[in-house]
Amino acid sequence: MHAKWKRVFLWSSVGGLTLGTVAAAIIGARKRSQTRTLQFRKMPSGCSRVTLWTQRFRHSEQGTDYSARDTYILETTPFKLWSVLELPDRSGGSTIYHITLRRSLDPVEPALPGKEVTLDRFYAAVAVEDPDGRQRAQNVVARGGILILSKCLVGGAANGIETGEVHRSAAPILNFRFESFPGADAGVRRETLEEGQPAQPASP
Repeated sequence: MHAKWKRVFLWSSVGGLTLGTVAAAIIGARKRSQTRTLQFRKMPSGCSRVTLWTQRFRHSEQGTDYSARDTYILETTPFKLWSVLELPDRSGGSTIYHITLRRSLDPVEPALPGKEVTLDRFYAAVAVEDPDGRQRAQNVVARGGILILSKCLVGGAANGIETGEVHRSAAPILNFRFESFPGADAGVRRETLEEGQPAQPASP
């Protein structure tokens, strides 16, 4: 009798290990699938400005809890992240953008007022990577990706120099919008308006 129960226990243990292995494989496959779904979008030709919104995240400030969202405004500049040792043509290299970072803060306690602040302004080259750090691409945007901004110094030359300081978005990208400015009197022509972000009035 004891031998019979030992055999039953052994088979149930093996079955449990098998089920656990299968479950782990399924979870791993789902994670890999989620990583592969990150769709990189190249900055379109003629784009003058890109606006990105992050997903909401929790933020505490002076004892108050907020639901926060960051907005990045990327304005195209003529500067390139370019090295004579790597690129023979100055038209190559990554575009350097002027970055404005704004944060909207909505208090968790509804009785308190919300606010919007400008956190920083700087020049940077743009990259996006998936939250696991497995995929990364330069001069692109992607929903669900982490925005990576390599800060740069710019001056009289056409190329910029990386400072070594890197800014990462506090949350994944929720949405983005491309804008182009054909002329001072032509207003704003939106090349792409992604779903999920309502259109806003054009401004000169």
